[in-house]
Amino acid sequence: MVQTSSDSSLSVPLGDLDHLKILQRSFVITYMDKCCNNFMFVCKKFYVSSVFFELNYLVGAYVVSNLAQSDILSSHLSFNKAHNFKGVKCGPRFPFLCVVWKFHKNPIKLRFICAANFISLTDVSKWPCSFFKAMFPTVNDLWVSKLKKPDVPCDNSWILNDSTGVVEVINNLNHSRSEIDKASPLLLQSFDFSTLYTNIDRVDLKAHMRVLINKVFNWMLKIHRFKFLMVQKIA
Repeated sequence: MVQTSSDSSLSVPLGDLDHLKILQRSFVITYMDKCCNNFMFVCKKFYVSSVFFELNYLVGAYVVSNLAQSDILSSHLSFNKAHNFKGVKCGPRFPFLCVVWKFHKNPIKLRFICAANFISLTDVSKWPCSFFKAMFPTVNDLWVSKLKKPDVPCDNSWILNDSTGVVEVINNLNHSRSEIDKASPLLLQSFDFSTLYTNIDRVDLKAHMRVLINKVFNWMLKIHRFKFLMVQKIA
């Protein structure tokens, strides 16, 4: 493990780059999870075996394609043109699977990341993010309206962008408790996912997204008389 400076302006001497290339013959250089300034040198054979184990262990998470890379890229290009993404140049490559190590866990665990930058569907992947951001204010309104029936005070949904909003949500919930309830301590629990995206059934996910989108548009039509949601193609 090597700790580096956070100064991105520092340059690496050519001699050091030559030594790094020699190390890369036997090692893969990656970083530590939650500590991206700490780089790791992992045995290349062990790294590759970890990737293959991930690909074969989670049944249904990854699908083998018999198509050639050029055929897949061609289908992506056709999709982009068919859905009016044709004005943006996309990179002629695919995402790649990389591994980082969770040294803050006991025992130590691995995090698999599907890394992507300037790939064939980059702009397509950006559009759903813009779409759901545009829907979020209406989702908040729906959430608040649902909690009015059980008389739970709430100004916004419990969907937060960061941890700073947790205190406000807890305070709002505490205000809804009676004086008798406040006499007894309220235990707070938090939960996390070990493998989230690889365990989600895609058919089930799309079905729930369809239900949410229908609810949002029905709400907008009822309250604001809106029938359309304008979302910019490029994020």
